[in-house]
Formats: sequence, C-alpha cells, structure tokens
Amino acid sequence: MSVFTTAYTTDKLTLGQRRVMLAAVDADGRLPDGVNQRVLNNIPESWARTDAAAGGRFLTAEGRAALAPLGRFSLLARSNPETGAMPGTTGHSDMLALVRDGLTVLQDREGRPVPVADRWELGNSLRITERGRRLVGMPLAAPPLAERHPVGSRAMWKREGEPARPVHILGWPLADGTVRVLPEGARLSYAESMERSVPAEQIRPAPQGPKTTVTTRSDDRRKTMADRAPELPLDDELEALRGLAAAAVKPMTPRAETWEQVKALEERATAGYELAERFTEFDQRATADRWAPQEWRRGRDLSSEQVEELIEKWPDLAALGSTFVRNLAAAGFAPFQMANLVKQVQGRRGLPEIQPGDVVEAILAGGGEPRTIRLKVDRTPWPGGPDSTVLSDGTAVTAVVTASVRVVEDDGTTTARLVIDES
Repeated sequence: MSVFTTAYTTDKLTLGQRRVMLAAVDADGRLPDGVNQRVLNNIPESWARTDAAAGGRFLTAEGRAALAPLGRFSLLARSNPETGAMPGTTGHSDMLALVRDGLTVLQDREGRPVPVADRWELGNSLRITERGRRLVGMPLAAPPLAERHPVGSRAMWKREGEPARPVHILGWPLADGTVRVLPEGARLSYAESMERSVPAEQIRPAPQGPKTTVTTRSDDRRKTMADRAPELPLDDELEALRGLAAAAVKPMTPRAETWEQVKALEERATAGYELAERFTEFDQRATADRWAPQEWRRGRDLSSEQVEELIEKWPDLAALGSTFVRNLAAAGFAPFQMANLVKQVQGRRGLPEIQPGDVVEAILAGGGEPRTIRLKVDRTPWPGGPDSTVLSDGTAVTAVVTASVRVVEDDGTTTARLVIDES
C-alpha cells in the first residue's frame, strides 16, 4: 500500500490552506506564486517543504495526506485508471468532500456531470478527476508497464526468495512505484486473497503455456471474480449464487481440530465475500435486463385466456397476433407499449382524404384506456404530433391517434364533446 494512503494528520486545513494546496496539486506539487503570504506562512514545512534551488515550495507526502486523509486517499488510488470509476461504495461525507475539492465528479451514463443530490439515480457514478489522479500519483496516460500489463490482465508477482504467484492486474503503477493486484490461487487464505499494492518492478509476464482446465461447477469457490465470464447468463449466475450461499452457511464438522475449524471459517468467509460482490452486480444486471431470471423478470408469462382478455381490452393488439403479444409480455412490455407499437407502425400509412363536413371516427389521443369519438369536421385536419392528428368540429379541437382516423357514413350522430376549451 502506498505510504500516502496510511499517512494521517490530526491538524485540519483552513479554507485558505486547502485552496492553495489544491492549486499546488494541479501544478505538479508546487505552491502557486502571488497568493496571500499569511496563508503561505501558516502552511507548515511538513506539508510543503521549501526548495531554494528550485525556487518555491512543494507539497510533501504528509501534505497530500492532509488533503485526502485516511480512506479517501485509498479510494482515489483504487480507482479504475481506464474508466475513472471509484471502487465499491463511497460514504456520503467522503463523497461530498471529494467532489467539493474537485478530486472526483458525479456523472451520468453519458459522462455528464450531475449534482451530488442525484447520487442514487440509476446509472450515476463517481469518477476520479485529473486533480484526483495527480494527488495520488496516478498517471494521466497509460505508462509502459500498463501497456505490457493492462488492467484486467494476468501476470506473475515474483518476490526474492519466494515462488512466483499469479495475480490479476487492477490498476496502473502509481508515482510511489506500486501497482494494485489481486492474488490468484486455489489454496490461498482469506488474507492472502485480498487485493494489495506491490512494487511494480516485481511484476513479471505470465507464462504463455496451456492452462490447466478447471472443472466448471456452479458452486466452485476456486473461481475468483476475475475468472468468471462477465456475461454469464443470469439464470446460470443465479444458480452459482445459490451454490455460494450454501457454501457460506455450510456447517463445520463437529469436534474438528482447531486448524480445520480455522480453514472452514476462511472458506466460508471467502464464499460470503464473493457472494456479496457477485450478488450486487447480479442484482443490477437483473433489474435492468428484460430477460432476467423469473424472480427478477419485469415481464410475465401469459396464458391463452389472458392473451385473449388482453386483446379484447386493447383492440389494437389484434394486429400483433396472440403469439407476438405473449412474447412481448414475456419481454416486459406493458399493454399500452404494445398498443403504441401498433400505432407507430400503422401511423406511417398516413391520413385518409378528409373534407369539411365529413364524419370522422378516431381514438382519443393521450394514453390511458382507448376511447373512440365521432365528429363532423368543419375543416381539414392538421398534424398534432408524431403520432397524433387534430380534428375540429367548429366548437373545439380534439387530438386523436393518427392511425385510428377513418371516415364513416353520416348517420346524424356524433360523440359528445370529450375535450373542450382547447382552442
């Protein structure tokens, strides 16, 4: 772990000191010239040392730790250097502090900044900024080691006097010469399997020989988060989660030796940790995916009787056919969405030729239950939107669905006004 991560100071920064030291982060650690001299004098040498040869003062490791104490520095250092995404869940107070100092930014799916009040909106995520990268010593562009060992690749961690161990690369080398890795192996203890920062010079290329195949089992605890396929079908993933849950609560052997009990506890802890990580990702995918497992699925399986009742209630669905309606319902489409689909397709046919004095029948626009009206128009209809048309009977105007408009015979009856005072 970086020395910056564990550094801590009990002294709090003033607003002036914080502003000046954050500006120094943007300037490669050099405190800016021309700022209030009283503020500069109040910044201790332990935070910003004086370098007479270079002609200025420069932030120290302790000064950087004062800007992001305790776990905040660790959160920034563990950010994905390629996407900028912050790891895990960031506490609310930590998030406010990091965004306030410009070290992180809250963005939506399109990468646009959003207010911190929208943190829990679906798709919004916290990402490290260029200032945050400079603070923790994360390169702004991929260094040579990252090109040889990109994020997500496998390599070997070779320490002097110890055998090489396979690891999973989680980040880029930082300014202190360390890189975050996740050790891999079937017989690692819980502590040994946790991610850590190791000297980048100890990373070696992984051997290119054929890999030993591992029997694929839904509850195989030897597979780490990086080993499993990211696009595993959700139904298969659900079975794997059930296997991990069973392993996490597996009872220990009665009257077992102490070392056996410790080993069993480590296995249960490993299974529980992986279960929590995988379930969080699984729940997000299942919530957004129409073809989620049955327990999470937004759609529903309709019987033949239910399909007939749905078509009777929504006549527009007859154009789709019972099989298509059943498939759309299973995919999560609501009845009004199916009806809109039909209307959008039929709306491309255009309007029939309508003259003033014609009696027109159409479905009232605006969503909700379909309602049919009949009007004697006093002028030629005109477009009211992508899928709607406006009819006028001389008293008021009414918006109707374009695809439903048709000219009928004049039998002397018209529908009572459903929409008034729209002129």
